[in-house]
Parts: sequence; C-alpha cells; structure tokens
Amino acid sequence: MTEPRFFVTPDAIQGEQVRFSPAQSRQIARVLRLPSAAVVFVLDNAGSLYTVRLTRVHPRETLGVIVDVQPAGNEPPISITLYQALLKGDRMDWVFQKGTEIGISCFVPMVTERTVVRRTAKRARWERIVQEAAEQCRRAYIPEIKAVVPFPDALDAARGAELALIAHNGAEVPSWRDILRAWTAPPTSVALLIGPEGGFTDAEVAAALARGIQAAHLGPRTLRAETAALVAATLLLYHWGDVGGPAVAPSVSGRASEEGS
Repeated sequence: MTEPRFFVTPDAIQGEQVRFSPAQSRQIARVLRLPSAAVVFVLDNAGSLYTVRLTRVHPRETLGVIVDVQPAGNEPPISITLYQALLKGDRMDWVFQKGTEIGISCFVPMVTERTVVRRTAKRARWERIVQEAAEQCRRAYIPEIKAVVPFPDALDAARGAELALIAHNGAEVPSWRDILRAWTAPPTSVALLIGPEGGFTDAEVAAALARGIQAAHLGPRTLRAETAALVAATLLLYHWGDVGGPAVAPSVSGRASEEGS
C-alpha cells in the first residue's frame, strides 16, 4: 500500500516531532486505521517531504517522529495559473480537483460577461478539494486559490506571465499547437484564461488581445468550459515534457538506518 500523505501547517512540526490536526488524526485512526509505528509522508508546503513514523495514534491527537527528510519534487517545470470563469453546479470543484492532479499551480476564479454564477461561498470547500487532490497525486505544494476577480482585473494580472493565452475559437485564431511550437524554450510562467459555459464575448477577447494576451483555439470541436481548462493545461505540460514523463517514488528508508549503514 502506498503510504498516505498529509500536508501540515508550519507549527505542526516541532523539532523531530509532528503533531497532526484533529481532522487528520481522525482520518489516521478511524478511516485509515493505521497502527502506531506505521509510516506516513508529511509535506510542509515549502518543498520538503518528511518520512514520519507514528508514535501515538488517537482520533483526537496523533503524533509521529521524523525519520527522513528529502526534497518533495513532483512539481511541473512551468508554473501555470488558470483564470477560470465561474461555472455552475459542481463543475468548479471538478476543475480544481483535476487541475491540481494535472499540475496547475494557481487558480483564479473570475466573473465574465456571460458568467451565470456571480456569488460563491465555496472558498473553504475549494481549498479542501485542492489539498486532498495534492495529497493524493503527490504534489509538493498545494495550489493557491485566489479570490474571485472581475475579468478586467484578471487580464491585468495575466499579462504579467511570460506566456498568456485566452481560449477562443474565433475565425483566424491560431491553434494551441502553433503557438507552443513558436517557443524554443519553455516559459517559466503561463496564464490560461478559460471562459464560462457560453465562452468569452468578442469584446472580452479584443480586450485580452489589446493587453498582449494571445488567443488560441483547442481544436475543431466545441469543448465544455471545464474540459477546455484541463485540455489546455495538459497540452502545455505534455509539450514541455512533464505529463507523460517517468514517475519517481520517494524512498521510505529511515534516517537512522542510513546513518547506521
């Protein structure tokens, strides 16, 4: 069985000891039913991966001791920020979960002219979804979710990326493939702007182009908004050698055994 992973807050690590949150303690004791001396992985959301041996397992308080520390790795070579227009129902949940698995680094929900959902109180839920997905897919960092912004503010922020793209299937719009092929080296940061169910208006696309953001289409078929977001991110990461690459499992060897060898 693959050892479970848990992101912890900075104050959870005190010297060689790790104190798990009450929610994590319940999961360890009652859901996973891990015994004392079981090994789990802990991440500090700062780039380090800790191998931890549990010393106390209780639904209210679970403790462990650090036996190894190594770089967490597993992050994509480019930082992708997804500017996603708010979607109806649970479609945003799906974008956050699957986008985290693919390798998106930051999410910025936005309100566009055709956005139907204009108010949301799901921030805490979204953050839970992203953290759980990051643990499941072995990310080194939890992707950030920024506050909901209006479309003009999203444009101003997106133009700061080395490569900024807005998905649009208008006439004479170049393909995603053509734009990526024009880059001889991968950018360090990419901004992706994906519209709502009805897509961006012509005025919104024109505003993006005026700020230096490139329009690109994803193919001949019309994709749902949530599908377009994931296809766009996957194409970027595949093109620059992340998706489809080798998987490297972390070692679970303890520090004590390494020092004694």
